[in-house]
Amino acid sequence: MLLVRNVTIEAGARTLLSDVSFSVQKGDKVGLVGPNGAGKTTLMRVLAEGGQPKVGNVTRAGKIGYLAQEVPIAEVDDESALERILTARDIGAIERTMEATRLAMEDATDEERDRLIHRFSRLDDEFTSKGGYVAKAEAKRFAAGLGIGMGELDQPVATMSGGQRRRVELARILFADTETLILDEPTNHLDLDAKAWLMQFLADYSGGVLLVSHDLPLLDAAITSVLAAGDGTVEPYRGNYSFYVTERERRHEQRLAERKRQDAEIARLEEGIRRFKGSTAKMARRASSWETRVERMQAGLVETARENRAINVTFPQPEPSGKIPLRAENLAKAYGHNVVFVDVDVIIDRGDRLIIMGLNGAGKTTLLRILAGVETPDLGEVDIGYRVSVGYYAQEHEDIHPTRSVLEHMKEVSGLPDRELRGILGLFLLADKIDQEAGTLSGGERTKLALARIVVGRHNVLLLDEPTNNLDPQAKEALLMALQRYEGTVILVSHDAHFVAQLGPTRAIIMPDGDADYFDQSMLELVSLA
Repeated sequence: MLLVRNVTIEAGARTLLSDVSFSVQKGDKVGLVGPNGAGKTTLMRVLAEGGQPKVGNVTRAGKIGYLAQEVPIAEVDDESALERILTARDIGAIERTMEATRLAMEDATDEERDRLIHRFSRLDDEFTSKGGYVAKAEAKRFAAGLGIGMGELDQPVATMSGGQRRRVELARILFADTETLILDEPTNHLDLDAKAWLMQFLADYSGGVLLVSHDLPLLDAAITSVLAAGDGTVEPYRGNYSFYVTERERRHEQRLAERKRQDAEIARLEEGIRRFKGSTAKMARRASSWETRVERMQAGLVETARENRAINVTFPQPEPSGKIPLRAENLAKAYGHNVVFVDVDVIIDRGDRLIIMGLNGAGKTTLLRILAGVETPDLGEVDIGYRVSVGYYAQEHEDIHPTRSVLEHMKEVSGLPDRELRGILGLFLLADKIDQEAGTLSGGERTKLALARIVVGRHNVLLLDEPTNNLDPQAKEALLMALQRYEGTVILVSHDAHFVAQLGPTRAIIMPDGDADYFDQSMLELVSLA
């Protein structure tokens, strides 16, 4: 249970939300919606961290499970995926110690082996008493539901792609015995089957849920009420997302009508004040009372929501590259015993729009990172063509440093004057955040910052890994239009079938086999399954 009263949410010196009050009770499924930068992620972080905000009060009851937008690699260390999921019930560490003890027994002397056997037996009893063997099978079912294959369960989480790590973390959160779930963009990196599984889980979950998602079908199917963040406030709505959209418009029209009536009344009174203030003493007194009335009315004017500012993404038309800007031959990559792919070739012509497709864990992100030069293949080589400038957008924002300001990030990649950099940030609605540390930005704002860094690079080859994650619909549409106008070469990884269909790729590579083909609309089903 969560009880939020009169809370103020700040990011640095900026106040994002004021006087926030709501509750999440058992059985409530609450969707938190609003544009990027409205304060949704910061609010959820404050609620999940367990402390008290500077202003207001948060009451928590029961165990809370929190899925953050990004999973730092440092948190997962060298645990396998299954071990990471099991830590939700404090049995993963026991199983790891059991395995270490078993391995030590193989090389131990007789006396040492007896001691280790006794220790292993004690650990096994503890593991069994905590329901370890049953829980282990249950954890595997959670993993399968979220698209984590059996082969991935033994893989160290630190070697996984961002999408794989996030699915593991979501499985861990859902596997835990919690009374309340706080989920920030839980459908990122999920395929259609995994989304359906998650929606059913949320429908059956008996506790309270507070979630942020730009996946509107999920919001419609899973939630019972909406909290709308924007203009520094949070406004509650009872009902699903479709009801919220209709009711929001009705309330807006109602406010406009009331404000129009108030403005007309103030104008009428002010006209009377101008006519009679300098006339007889009686009329002057009446005019004075009208002035007082006008002041009270102006203080109580109905607020009408401001129109959302439009993001304006534009990729400058680049200098043309050579005819073949990028070629890769016989690429292979493995992490330990986990072979991701072998013998993959990539050849792309200038101006192509290539999409890399495949199921979760097929190596799409790994291939893109190799093409970008971020990772080195175990076999094969990548050849960058004549006059090629590569811009790489990483889905996990590895190049965004939490303690550096927004403007410092822009200066790292461009020698443009500060005034021009501020102007570009303004197009991404980040002008008022230039001195803010990047770690205080929302996921959508970090996405916009990463895209702004690519814009100032004037690259003629763009490698984009899930660029629509965390973007609100308006920002996603702006990105799509920018890419449609861009005349350079694009290599894309995306699970957003609508975005891919509108972009219209020319070619596709299907992982892990690396099969290349011309893209057609029949492939969109595989995009959705990715």
